[in-house]
Amino acid sequence: MHIFWDNSNLFARAQDTCDPRKGGGLEPNQRLALRLEFAALFDFAACGRTVEKAVALGSVPPGLAAIWARLGDTGLIVDLQERGATSGKEQGVDQALQLEMMRSLVDRDTPAVAVLLTGDGGFRADVDRLLARGWGVEVLSFSNGFSPKLRKISVGHGGRGKYVALDPWYDQLTYLQDTGWKVVRPAKPLDLAGRPKV
Repeated sequence: MHIFWDNSNLFARAQDTCDPRKGGGLEPNQRLALRLEFAALFDFAACGRTVEKAVALGSVPPGLAAIWARLGDTGLIVDLQERGATSGKEQGVDQALQLEMMRSLVDRDTPAVAVLLTGDGGFRADVDRLLARGWGVEVLSFSNGFSPKLRKISVGHGGRGKYVALDPWYDQLTYLQDTGWKVVRPAKPLDLAGRPKV
């Protein structure tokens, strides 16, 4: 199986599930304290299967080198893109991840399973290409802000497309950390029971 990890989008969807800034959420007023539990997310994505390739894409905001190092410790190849000098916004992250997906499609003689961690509907055409070539595709994301385009992969394709909402595992895949770097709500142990897969 191949893992494709869109860290910025996954983190934003987790924040929206924690505290969507409009009231509600699973942990109101904790949006800025939320962190992703990288090792648990990697294990959740792999779900006991052999990982042939795992790539995480993100950008280089100031002061986050330690976070990227922790993500790399899980076994992911981390590919960081520079932010725009003027805008400060991400540039090329989605395209770099799409390129990795297409490399997997072209380089592998037989279909495998692709696990895409994102809620970004811009990946739908790439997901469709994988499905058309016989791959199984699982899209994993927290549901708040998740693209309806990606949800639709669960329809058709002989059951090879699956959307997996991470919300039921929220407290196992995230933790809260205060401004002094102290963990104020640790992640619970990961339990893969009930985790759907293709």
